[in-house]
Amino acid sequence: MVEIIKNIFINSRLDSKNKIKSLLLYLSRRRGVGKAWQNRYQRILEVNKFLDQPCDSSIESKHQRKWSTFRKKADLTTLRVCHNISGTTDSRIIPEDIFAADLEPTLINDNILHFFSHKSFYNRWFLNSGFPKDIFHRIQGEYYDCDFNKLSLSQLKKSLGEINFPVVLKPNKDTYGGSGICFVEDADHLFELCRERKNFVVQEQIQQHPFFERYHPVGLNTVRAYVYKSVSDDTHYILNATLRMGKGGSLDNESSGGIHTMIRDDGSLNGYAVDKHGTKYLKHPDSGLAFDDKIPEFKSLKELSKNIARQVYFGRVVGLDLCFDKDGRWRVVEVNTKGHTIRFSQYAGEPFFGEFTDEVIEYCRKNHWTLQ
Repeated sequence: MVEIIKNIFINSRLDSKNKIKSLLLYLSRRRGVGKAWQNRYQRILEVNKFLDQPCDSSIESKHQRKWSTFRKKADLTTLRVCHNISGTTDSRIIPEDIFAADLEPTLINDNILHFFSHKSFYNRWFLNSGFPKDIFHRIQGEYYDCDFNKLSLSQLKKSLGEINFPVVLKPNKDTYGGSGICFVEDADHLFELCRERKNFVVQEQIQQHPFFERYHPVGLNTVRAYVYKSVSDDTHYILNATLRMGKGGSLDNESSGGIHTMIRDDGSLNGYAVDKHGTKYLKHPDSGLAFDDKIPEFKSLKELSKNIARQVYFGRVVGLDLCFDKDGRWRVVEVNTKGHTIRFSQYAGEPFFGEFTDEVIEYCRKNHWTLQ
């Protein structure tokens, strides 16, 4: 019997009814997550069949022992795909289904953290932190100005004539992968969008620095930086950072057609980028630029990321999307508190939790969400 399931049954804090409830919830989550990742990997392998080639058997055995707390035999697909993309093998590579069903829900309490990812409140909570300037909001169908004074529809329409275009309209909650983002050039179009949508924020459109614009000029090319608050000492550490770029006119999100390349600790790029199907690019397919440059002011990016993450109280893992503006300043455009993307680093052969993998496994073994 898998240790986590055994621990549910011997957990003295739960009565029989809640033990059965926890077990059923866990098995349901595992089944749903497992099916979702099986479908995703099936699509990847349809494009790049070679990514399922086995690793050395000793490494695969070591990998399954590493994750045996959560699965009798961990699925090897994540390990194999990461190995065949990166050329390196590490038993600490996290199986995607285990991260989604076991690690993330144990480390992250969404009931507490949901507020921090609401885009309309960034500038109210994270003061002087370089977020885009808010122009106005719509929250649950009500309009508000940048200071959260309520606006009627006629007041809103009148205020649109005072806006400096272009601007960006974004859903302010519960969306992923760049879904619903619009770049708006005039007041008439903006007013039309405002009447159609119930929850959004309208912000200034940040102009990216020429260093990043040369890769892909559409939208913003951003860096996703992951910060981890250690379960052993509550210190914040940068886990990894990844440059995300648009391709062929897309946004930089992988799901929208973008590509990504990991950034090494010294700020240098990893040498190749990857798309959502695991296809490698040694040069950007549009600009022809190789992925061998260094990210400017990378130390400042890391410090800003940790500063923001420290303000996300109770957050063990925080993903930040940052851009480098035309004035050479790092700006935070989004705070991600759940639904984290571990493949950005793992496709580069780097385990998502790196040196902290063992402490995360041990913490989640003892404090698994099913035991609470």
